Amino acid sequence: MTEFEAIIQAITKIVLSYKFYVPVLTICLTFLIIRISARVVKKLVNKDSKSIEVKKRNTIVALGENILKYFFIIVACLIILSVWGVDITSFVTGLGILGVVGGLAIQDALKDIIAGINIIMDNYFVVGDIVKLNDFTGEVIEFGLKNTKIKNVDGVVLVVSNREIASVYNLSQKSSSVAITVPVAYEEKEEKVAKILEGVCKQVDELKLTTKSTEYLGIDSLGDSSVNYLLRAYCKAGDQHELKRKILGLVKRELDKKNVKIPYPQIEVHNGK
Repeated sequence: MTEFEAIIQAITKIVLSYKFYVPVLTICLTFLIIRISARVVKKLVNKDSKSIEVKKRNTIVALGENILKYFFIIVACLIILSVWGVDITSFVTGLGILGVVGGLAIQDALKDIIAGINIIMDNYFVVGDIVKLNDFTGEVIEFGLKNTKIKNVDGVVLVVSNREIASVYNLSQKSSSVAITVPVAYEEKEEKVAKILEGVCKQVDELKLTTKSTEYLGIDSLGDSSVNYLLRAYCKAGDQHELKRKILGLVKRELDKKNVKIPYPQIEVHNGK
């Protein structure tokens, strides 16, 4: 037998050994199960709905996926150790003792997990909610066993440990309102402007972003170069920025259509004569 044939025979013997192929199959199956569970979770999660109950279910499903992933990994490790001849019973008993010792070393991690469970049970917030934590306001984009990720309107993501969330303002469990100030030139008749803005209010309600009828509130103030009219629209928390942009667009188009002047600052220059 040549040296090459001896090497091939040795490799074949190793590959055909159950101590090799069982761990390999276990790792592959565990990876496959985790991937399949992730796809199932992705189908179960409804990101389009803004219902509190649906968002709460999405959060619980995502957290459950996180727990199952660690469970499958632990089971796979125990199977592999059993194949390699490690006494699982004594190993698990040893893990229990190590767990007590390790628990003291990982108290913060345990606090994060317990705090995460409390957040769900007490309905602090769910994925998709708009929250304010200290001076940071944004949308909860991810909720895990140890930490929570919140993204603000600028795209900045805050990662905070669950144990540090003692109190939080949930802005999604109440409605919001948008106040729009419309400056109009003094020479424009109030009745004409009021009629235009009342028409804008009806168009705003047709956008399906409002929770109740948009209000025309009349003259808000008399500025240096304009009469400032006030509109107020009501919407769900998180929709106010989009709604404001759409209302300003409608106002601009309607005022232009009716030839109503929107004043802007001007500088008058004198040459001294």
